[in-house]
Amino acid sequence: ACHMLEIELKARLDPDQAKNLEARLVDLGLAFDHWSRESDDYFQAPDRDFLKSDEALRLRSLENEGGSQAFLTYKGPKLDPLSNTRREIETPIGHVPDLKAILTALGYRSLLTVKKTRRLYRGRGPLEGISLCLDQVEGLGSFLELEYLLADDLNPDKRESIRNRLLSLLDDLAVSRDRLTRKSYLELLMTSMTS
Repeated sequence: ACHMLEIELKARLDPDQAKNLEARLVDLGLAFDHWSRESDDYFQAPDRDFLKSDEALRLRSLENEGGSQAFLTYKGPKLDPLSNTRREIETPIGHVPDLKAILTALGYRSLLTVKKTRRLYRGRGPLEGISLCLDQVEGLGSFLELEYLLADDLNPDKRESIRNRLLSLLDDLAVSRDRLTRKSYLELLMTSMTS
């Protein structure tokens, strides 16, 4: 399993904005990598409230042209007030129903499932290491995610400089910063269901 720090910006897009963006990505040095359909099952712990502790336990089943895979991911609390930077531990899993049965036996319960279609682009040249996702989320609409993964021992200055690179890429994409959200898709969906 790899322990990573995920530096992430997420912005809500208008449907037409999502279409127009795709044409600009190539010019900026982002190349289409793959599409996937993802179903994310979020779990609540028996001993603490992950929504309050700002943690997440996610079981992701995904399919793309390569077939289907599943991953179990733990995400720690957000580390800075501007982006969604957090510690992430992820491992591939074999049989989803068995893992669900284990989690249920331990008192974890399924909170909500987030379903989305994702088109992933990877940065080249000066954008090396940056990935960009155009997401269509069931019940929420279109989103853009900019992400940079790094080994989690990094100093705050380096984290901040990467976050600033992501922010300037957002400016290059002409996506206004007031569209940024620090809420996860899970939190956004839960809010939309209660409102």
